[in-house]
Amino acid sequence: MQVNSVEKLFEKTLAESDLSIKQQRVLKTSLELFSTQGFDRTTSSEIAARAGVAEGTVFKQFKTKQGILNAILQPFIVQVVPMAFEEFFQEVKVNTFANFETFITYLIKDRMTFAMENQRQIKIFIQEIIRNPQLIELVGDRWQLLIQGNLSRIFDRFKQNGEIIAWSTSRIMQYMASTMMGYVMPRIIMETDQSFDIDQASQEAVAFLMRGLAPSN
Repeated sequence: MQVNSVEKLFEKTLAESDLSIKQQRVLKTSLELFSTQGFDRTTSSEIAARAGVAEGTVFKQFKTKQGILNAILQPFIVQVVPMAFEEFFQEVKVNTFANFETFITYLIKDRMTFAMENQRQIKIFIQEIIRNPQLIELVGDRWQLLIQGNLSRIFDRFKQNGEIIAWSTSRIMQYMASTMMGYVMPRIIMETDQSFDIDQASQEAVAFLMRGLAPSN
C-alpha cells in the first residue's frame, strides 16, 4: 500500500475536521512554512498571503502564532501519528517474516526512511515536545495505546518462539525506538547535509538490538 507523507496525513485530518476551508488553508500553509523556514522566522503576514486569506482571519481563530502551532500539534499527536502507525501496520500484515531479525530489519529500515523523508515536519514536533510537558504526557498516552493490540501480538509470537527475551512489548519498543532515534534525531534536529546511509544504519541498529534482546540462557 502507499505510505502517505506527514503533510498528506495532516491534510486528511483537516479535511475531516470541523474547520472552515480558510482555517484549513491557514494550518496547512503554516505547517509548510514552519517546516521549510522555521517557526520563529515565519510571520503571520506570510501565512496569510500564502493561504490567500486576510491576516485578521488568521488571528480571529488562532489568536497568536503559537496558537496556530498548537492547532497543528494536537491533531499531529492524536490523529496523524496513529494514522502513520496504522499505515505501517498494514504494511507489516501483508509481509511474512521468517524470524525476529527479518521483522526488525524491515521495521527499522522502514521507519528510518519515513523519518528522513518527513524530517522537517518531524523537527517541528520534536522541538515543541521537548519544552512542553503536556505534550510529552499526551505522546506517552498515545504511545501506550499504539503498541497494544496487533503489534503486541506480533512480539508475543517471537517471545513464545524463544527468539527474544520475555520482556513487555512496551519495554522492547522503548529500546527499539531509542536506538532508531539515536541515528535519525541528530540529523533531523541539525538538518545536516551529510549523507545518511539508511541501509548501513539499519543494519547496525539491528545487530545491536539482536544482541540486546536475545533471550537469557
